[in-house]
Amino acid sequence: MTTMNQNQQLLRILSSLQTTGSISDTANEMYLTQPNVSKQLKRFETELGVRLVDRSTHPLSLTAADNYYLNQMSVLISQVDRVITTTQAFKTAKHATLRLGVTQSLGSILLPNLLPAFHRRHPEVTLELHELPPAQGEQALTSNQLDIYFGVAPTPQPEITHIPLYSEGCTLIMPKNALANVNSQDVNTNLETILFNFPRQEIIVERGDSGFQRIVSGYLAAHNIHPWRTFVTANLITAERLAAKGMGAAIVPNSLVETGKLIADVTAIRLPSDELSLSVVAQINKQAAANAVIADFLQMDFNF
Repeated sequence: MTTMNQNQQLLRILSSLQTTGSISDTANEMYLTQPNVSKQLKRFETELGVRLVDRSTHPLSLTAADNYYLNQMSVLISQVDRVITTTQAFKTAKHATLRLGVTQSLGSILLPNLLPAFHRRHPEVTLELHELPPAQGEQALTSNQLDIYFGVAPTPQPEITHIPLYSEGCTLIMPKNALANVNSQDVNTNLETILFNFPRQEIIVERGDSGFQRIVSGYLAAHNIHPWRTFVTANLITAERLAAKGMGAAIVPNSLVETGKLIADVTAIRLPSDELSLSVVAQINKQAAANAVIADFLQMDFNF
């Protein structure tokens, strides 16, 4: 049975032959003798039961069996090399635990795209996830109980570094009957009318210590909007689902809206991004800024 090392040797010989078309040139390239290369080729051909090299052509050419072997083994050996490299990483200093903190709402948007990809790239890193409201998350960060905390509109603190990740707009979900005689497709023209009708609904909001809710509250205050009645939830997904079923009105990030699940009497209106948008920020303790694992995580693609 041909071992992995022998397959790697054969792969090197065949790759060279593919370029040189000459056993003697391949031998020189690999610092081997011509008889040695010829002997190895014949041994592999005997073991596999097929011809790998067409010796009747000048220069030499690879057979169809050889081309298949070369292509498939290149992929397999590359995968084996990655497995070996990753396995060896477990004994290096890079092996670590990465402690991540996030609110429930933001975690549902952010983490499904990030954690699986990071885990595939760094299986040697143990991931810990903590779903915490902003005040607790920032406290855990300053007390070194977390490595990264993801938030929206975080409170500035001298010992914490804020790294902007991405921004997105917001959508207003509300009953259609609140928009009688209003063209909801032309949001800019009808924005004041839309917002005038918005507080007349029961408003579903995230609880007040949420960074996102602080942004929304500031936006409503700037438009002199004061909801007559609110329903408070700890999770924006809950707010979106309730509004989608007609319980009231809600403003949520665009990425949470599932238009296919809106009942017939409910509409979703994307607000102008210059009117209202949120910026997601990664917060790290300044003392941990040089941590290689944290740096690797923050190099992930946050554009989704």
